[in-house]
Formats: sequence, structure tokens, C-alpha cells
Amino acid sequence: MTVRFEFAGLKQCLQEAKSRAKHQQSKVLASYSLPCHRRDPLALFAANYQYGRTVSLWGTPSSDYYSVGFGSACEFSCAPGGSWSEIQASWQKLLVSSVVIGDHQPVLCGGFAFDCQRAPSPLWKDFPPAVLTLPELTLFCEENRSYLVINLMVSSQTDCSLAAERANAQWQSILSCALTTPNNDSLLLEDVDLYNSNTDPVVWQQRVVDAVESIKRKELQKVVLARSDSLSVNCCPGDILKYLREYYPGAFLFAFVREKSCFLGASPERLVALKDKCVNTVALAGSAPRGKDFATDYSLGLSLLNSDKDRFEHHLVVCHLLSILRKHCKSVWVSDQPELCKLKQIQHLLTPLYGCAKQGVNLLEVLSDLHPSAAVGGLPRQKALEYIRKNENLDRGWYAGPVGWLDARGEGEFAVALRSALLTQGRVTLFAGCGLVEASLPTHEYRESCIKMRVIRDAIRSASLVAEDAE
Repeated sequence: MTVRFEFAGLKQCLQEAKSRAKHQQSKVLASYSLPCHRRDPLALFAANYQYGRTVSLWGTPSSDYYSVGFGSACEFSCAPGGSWSEIQASWQKLLVSSVVIGDHQPVLCGGFAFDCQRAPSPLWKDFPPAVLTLPELTLFCEENRSYLVINLMVSSQTDCSLAAERANAQWQSILSCALTTPNNDSLLLEDVDLYNSNTDPVVWQQRVVDAVESIKRKELQKVVLARSDSLSVNCCPGDILKYLREYYPGAFLFAFVREKSCFLGASPERLVALKDKCVNTVALAGSAPRGKDFATDYSLGLSLLNSDKDRFEHHLVVCHLLSILRKHCKSVWVSDQPELCKLKQIQHLLTPLYGCAKQGVNLLEVLSDLHPSAAVGGLPRQKALEYIRKNENLDRGWYAGPVGWLDARGEGEFAVALRSALLTQGRVTLFAGCGLVEASLPTHEYRESCIKMRVIRDAIRSASLVAEDAE
């Protein structure tokens, strides 16, 4: 089968889009999808993230659903403080005149900063406060099916044959990189202690003390303080993602490459999903370490379930989420009791919440109302945000912000960007936060933040050991 025959449908799609572009005198989206051979999305990501492309990867927990996107056909963003729902409105406006051929729809993928009111610091310069990207090429893998979606913006002057050939050449280049990239020449560690914190524990624990005093004075009900550690290390995002996929199968796997930076992680927390008019979110708050054996682990989990401090913190989050879901849903269901969400290093209290969406619900409007949830910001929300801005001394960037996808039907899914790190040249910055209430203890909260950071630290260590063994 020749390349020209395989992409005949793409040329037809481009030509129809060109005809519409001439008629309306503006660019038109051409989206073409076709089945393709199964590929490993992580291998494609690892082989192509460093070649100057905008690249994204998304994996759904406990399922064989992945997407990996390359390039940017177009992007949707808003200025600091702008309305996220305007992004969805612009997306829907583009889709009205689009030409879509094939069984699958175009999908946006991206994220939002934790605090969209502030401009990015130099560390986060490659990540706008809010941006969803339509990749030029996206591979979707679901169970035994794989398909490629090609998205191109077409004008009245587009050479459709040339555009189709270029798209094919780009895809072949992506595939060939995955075949030729060495598997074990991807991580270079400098002389660095992966378990040595660059954050002064005393200073951060004093911030915890100050925050708890504010809570005791009834200025806040809860506030989440985050911190970061910076490691001098060059590593391949693909190696970290492979570790996270293996050891955290119940987490949302994500990675976003922009310019020379990569933000990635494995989040245990869904912020919101909308499908078939069903809105789904979870409350995730209250934490305890995992035990080294079954008996210890069971005891720690039971203590967490019976902890007044953790149950109170969790209850605040549940009530906050319920109030927002009731605004957007005709009916809401919530579990009576939290359950344990057990991860490799840590366990949390988790309560699922569901709602039946009202007519015309805009997913990004719901997302904007949900974020920042009490699990990553605090309560009352505005006062907690003001406290964080004044006292945290950290640009969280996309850490603890929403990351995910939005499709052509207005459905999608966003997770909270937790258990994550920002990779820049020669540097990995780790992030972790802790929810503080009146009963919080500084030493306990610092220890909890260290446990959360171990997710990425262990991934780096594991990848380095694999590289050493292969030498």
C-alpha cells in the first residue's frame, strides 16, 4: 500500500477545508483520522520530546487508554484572569466550519496554572497560565485499537497535496525516531544526592506554624502550603514516565513539553470528567504513609480512616465540591464514607462524587469553578489564595493546576497536576503540598511532603540504575 493511497482521504479532507476557507475568507480546520498499527505511546514520546516539537502525553488510570500528540495546529489560551469558558467557546466556534473525516474527533490537550492571576516566573516561562493545544498529529490507543488523527489549519492558498505529504513525512519521522533512539542512553546523572532537600526544613515548618496560627484565629478553615526541591540532574522524561506507568497504574499519567521544558507526573486525583451528561469528581484529602508489611499498612490505613484531623480536612473538601456540583447539576450523589486510595508510597482518604449535568453545561466553566479545590488551595477559597500568594514564596506554575483534555463534543477529563515535576535543562524541580488545619503538626506535614516527592525521586533513581546496568 503506497503512502499516496493511505493519505488520499487526508487530501480530500484538506480540499474540502480549502473550499470552505475560500468561501468564508478565513482558515478552516481539517481533521482526518485513520486506523494505524499499535505503537507504544511512551516510546514515541521518549524518542521525540527533544526535537523542538510541542508534545503531550495522557494516560487514563487503570486502563489501556493513551494519547500522545505532536506539534500544534492551533492553541487556545486566555490572559491572566481571563475566563476559561471563553477557551471552550473559541474551540466550538472553530469546529462549526471544520471538516472532519474519519471515525474520530479532534481533541485538545493542555493545562492551567494553579494561580492564573500571576504571570509565570522564569522557571515556568514556557508554560502560559492557560493553554489547550490541538496537536497536528495525535496517536490514540484504546485497548486493541489505535488510530491517528491529523489536524491541519487550511487557508485558501494551501497546497493540499504538499500539506498531506508533509503530514505523512512528519509521522514517518516520529516513527523512525522511536526505532533508532537508543534505549539506555537517555539519563545522565551528575553527582547529586536524590534525597537531599534544597528547601530549608526549619523555614518551611515555621510557615506551617504561622498558617496553623491563622487557622486558630479563624482567619482560615484550611490552607494548603506547597514547597519545591531542585535537583541538578539531566534525565529523559520517557524513563520517568515508564516508571510511573509501572508503579502507579491507578494514576493519571501526563507530560507536556513546551520549548525546552517538560512538566510531567502521575496524579491520583481527578478534578472533573464530563461524559454523557455525567459529571464526576473526587475529594482527595487526608494522608498517611504506607506500611512495609500488610499488618502495618492495615493499621496505618485504619488510623487514617479514624483520624479526626484527617476526616475534618476531608469533610471540608467534600462539602466544597458538593456546593459547586449542585450549581451545575440537576442531581448529585456522594458516598457516605471515604475510602482508602492506596498508592506506592502514600495512602489518602477518597470520596467520589457524581452529578447529572444541567442542559448546556460548559466543561471549562465547571473546571474553573472547581479549581482550586479545597484539596490544593484551602477555605475560604479566596482568602486561602491570598494567603498562599503572600506567604508561600513559590511559583507553583502548573503544579496543582488542572491538566487534561477536551474533545469536539465538549466532553473531557482533567486531573489535578500532583506528584509532578518540571524538567528543564540540567534541572528537575519537584513539588509537593500539604493541607493544613488546626490540628496540623509541622514535622508531620514536612514528612508528608517528602513522601509525596519520593514519587519522582524514585523514578529518577530507578532510571539511573537501569542506565548503569546497561553500560
